[in-house]
Order: sequence, then structure tokens, then C-alpha cells
Amino acid sequence: MPITQDLLPELEAACDNLLWRSETDYPFEVAVLPVDQQIASVDSLINSYPDNTPVAIVSLDDFFGQSIVERAWFDSRELRLVERYRNLRDLLETTLENLQVYRIGSVEMDVYLLGKTEDNQVVGVKTKIVET
Repeated sequence: MPITQDLLPELEAACDNLLWRSETDYPFEVAVLPVDQQIASVDSLINSYPDNTPVAIVSLDDFFGQSIVERAWFDSRELRLVERYRNLRDLLETTLENLQVYRIGSVEMDVYLLGKTEDNQVVGVKTKIVET
């Protein structure tokens, strides 16, 4: 498991020009939660939203779901996208402890894929999903 400063360039490369497909496509971005709130950082993140904002925790596999499955009819562009999603998923899974996916909101949701590095920093990636 790497320390934060070693992992960030890998995450940035994995997210570079990568969009999450939903009703509106949004980019993936690297997310680093504040060090001064280490234990409560995820709680602080969630509490930064208005009261009664829905929060769902889903597995990494549930989040990526069908986006990492190749289909016979995919063209080369779609196959590259599947490979990039797989690469991001694998990077997160193999480098972060206690990895969780947080879907915050409804209809237009903020999604955080977060875990801890060896130096106990909470990092990962974030994007948005639109589901009507």
C-alpha cells in the first residue's frame, strides 16, 4: 500500500480525461480529504451536505458494474473506456484500505470512492452521476 504522495500521480493519470457515463457525463477527479480530520474526515464530508441528503454506501463492484464488462459489439473506443474503468477500479482496490463508495444526494449525486493510504490519509476519486 503506497503513501499518499506516491499514489496521487497514479490517480491523476488514471483520471485524466476519464468521464463517468450517466445521463450527463462528468469527469473523475482526485479527492484528498483534510489530514486534520483523519478519523472523522468521511463524516465531515457527509456532514458538509444539507441535512436529510441521502447517502448510500455501495461496493466498488456495484459502482463500476456493467461499465467494466466488454461486449461483442463494442468498437475500439468503447473497449478503451472499459479498460480505463478497469484500470481505475484495480488501482483503487489494490492501493487503498477500507475502500468505500459513497453516493451522496439524489438525481444528481456526488460520488466519492475513498480509502486510506499507508500514511492514513483518506484519498480516492470523485465524480457526479445523474439518474432520473
